[in-house]
Amino acid sequence: MFTIEDFVSQYEPYTDEELMNTYSDREGYSLEAQEALMIVINRKGGMETLTKRLEQKRIVENEITRIRKETEMLGSRGVDVSFIKNVTSSTIFSSEKVNEIIGDQYIAVEREVEDKKIKPRTVIGSIFGCIIAGLIGGILWGLQMIYSGRVFYILLIGLVLLCYGIIKISTKQTKKNTVVLIATVVSVVLSLLIGQLLYDIIGYQK
Repeated sequence: MFTIEDFVSQYEPYTDEELMNTYSDREGYSLEAQEALMIVINRKGGMETLTKRLEQKRIVENEITRIRKETEMLGSRGVDVSFIKNVTSSTIFSSEKVNEIIGDQYIAVEREVEDKKIKPRTVIGSIFGCIIAGLIGGILWGLQMIYSGRVFYILLIGLVLLCYGIIKISTKQTKKNTVVLIATVVSVVLSLLIGQLLYDIIGYQK
């Protein structure tokens, strides 16, 4: 049987969010647990202070989200980061903090824009990666059919990940890029065809 002290030790490391969630569900807890919870909450300033801290945190998080969304919207349209910093302000953050948030988000936006670009490297890498992925995936797919005599469709997920991984390495771009996505689909289909061809030639091996 847990004592009040045991529950106090359990609740002490809780964050404000965890304490509030536990408090909201307190009716399902034992009397000892409820009493320990209130002891910990009071040690951290009481319920009113806890509520104010959570509300302040929510305001801060919402403001950060707003600034990031504005940066993403403008940055994705090619607006210069300096202009975004000049036109974006905040009622709760200093200009230095606002610029820091914008700078970090702008870097992320630039990476995503660059990732979506279709460049010669994208096309060449996708073709090369598609061929390599198709051959490797086809051999592996064929082997599982040859030595099992059946198709394990759960392995199809692994085949997709394998093909995507090879093409991602070849292009240094992700599935957000249309060419990479198409190449992945083509390489998976190619793998299945090669695997089936190998199985038709070699057959089931016991």
